[in-house]
Amino acid sequence: MKTRVVAVLLLITIGYNAFSQVILKPSDQEKLIEERFEYIRSLKNYVGNIYWKDFVGNSFPGTLVYFADSASYFVNPSPEMKDKVSKYSVLENDYDWSIWKLKMPFDSTPYVMETQFQFNPKAKVFINYRRPVLFCSSPEWIRREKEHINNTQLWSIALLHELYHQYQYSNDAILTYVLRLYDEKKWLDMDSLQVYYLKDNLFKDSIKVENDLLEKAVAATSLDEEKKIYTQFLKVRANRQKDFLKKYKYTLVNIENFWEKLEGTSLMMEKILKENFTKVAPPPYIVEHDEMYAKNFAFNEKEKSEIQFYSELDDKRFYIGTTGYNLV
Repeated sequence: MKTRVVAVLLLITIGYNAFSQVILKPSDQEKLIEERFEYIRSLKNYVGNIYWKDFVGNSFPGTLVYFADSASYFVNPSPEMKDKVSKYSVLENDYDWSIWKLKMPFDSTPYVMETQFQFNPKAKVFINYRRPVLFCSSPEWIRREKEHINNTQLWSIALLHELYHQYQYSNDAILTYVLRLYDEKKWLDMDSLQVYYLKDNLFKDSIKVENDLLEKAVAATSLDEEKKIYTQFLKVRANRQKDFLKKYKYTLVNIENFWEKLEGTSLMMEKILKENFTKVAPPPYIVEHDEMYAKNFAFNEKEKSEIQFYSELDDKRFYIGTTGYNLV
């Protein structure tokens, strides 16, 4: 989750919503959008039933904004959105959530897949002011920007990761904790932590040792062995965080712990979803009409590269995701 702003956030009401909204029948492409989100809801509920019962439900944790080529769609918009967006139409659908259709902002981003919210009181007009909103581009847009996300299933995994973050931030206790850290000037986002990891060699070397210990603890064959290795991990980590405080006059203890919990559990959910992905059948409309749906596609979570993706450090990915996953 980052705090940058997508252009649609600036679409403010100028008296439009005093009038009744136009109700539209979906085009074939819009029907596909509706079915894609029904697929997302099915995936969410399936993986939620495995471990995360509160993740299950007929709706989504908050508002989702979907960008297509010529329009944006608010899926499951929260009530306050009526006072914050410009003129919209209501799209008919077969499910029990609302979809609003808005014109695409002229300067909208071509690629986004992220749960975002704003902290600053000056951003009160934004739709994600102190409220998590998930912004996502269509699979078609994302394929043009990210070649490795080239089918509906891979797009779904990326979206579920962000949807899980939205679920986390929709918890009042978590959101209150984040806002408190921000107000007390103790907040650091994942990008900032990664900068320290990439530029401070001693910091990075310690993270590598810490993650190696976590991997060994995960592989331990007895509880006593696991405790012994984990104790070593805590000592190495405490020394790094102490050195960091001396060097930068800033404590990482709470913020690092926070991000590891959020990103680690989100990655664990993602991996478990991949392991069970084929157990969730997509809506028939997707199979018949979605050109990006790969009918013979499957994840192989037993591949070494997939295992390493989650458990081993890679400078291209956030270190707190890897250590967080191994801690989970």
